[in-house]
Amino acid sequence: MQKKHIITISGKPGSGKSSTADKVAELLGYTRHSSGDMVRRVLKRNGLTLEEYNQKAADDHDLDDQIDEELRALRELEDIVVDSRLGFYWLPESFKVYLDLDLDVATARIFKDVTANSSRSGVEGGDHSLSSVAHSVSQRMLDEQVRFQKLYGVNPYDESQFDLIIDTARHNPHSVAIAVFDAYRDWLETEYWKQRKSAIPLGFSFKNQY
Repeated sequence: MQKKHIITISGKPGSGKSSTADKVAELLGYTRHSSGDMVRRVLKRNGLTLEEYNQKAADDHDLDDQIDEELRALRELEDIVVDSRLGFYWLPESFKVYLDLDLDVATARIFKDVTANSSRSGVEGGDHSLSSVAHSVSQRMLDEQVRFQKLYGVNPYDESQFDLIIDTARHNPHSVAIAVFDAYRDWLETEYWKQRKSAIPLGFSFKNQY
């Protein structure tokens, strides 16, 4: 059976989903799609801020339905990379990638981004301490597990659902993209696929198929 040319990238907060999707799409010449972009479109359409969306989505699932519909529509496309927490669920025919990351490392990465963004924008105030970021990351994962289990009966952090798992703490951004590229090419040509895990930095393609 011919496989669809679709890659979905999911994973933990701070694991590099967006940057990986960008680089993989560039390597393959694919079009990149992001659930973050879909959320922004829904916010604009409904005249909401992100904070208002999160509050409303806790009880009103109409907004989730709008985003889910956009994700489901991607099943009709080919040659795409999708950065989405639930992309693997809505596009089950895809090559499903999970980016793993130790929560301490994730916290440090997110803390660095938060403080850098605040400094660049000149924004003052708010608790941007390392402990507050750690609490926010843990709470976000817990909230998503509860929410998605209730809505869809799925845990977005269950690694058994994915074709390729990469520990991004052991990779640089380019080697993550190369690892996805190489495994995806193998997946397209393999009838029976066995889940792979990649924790060792590659830095280059073993097959040099570029």
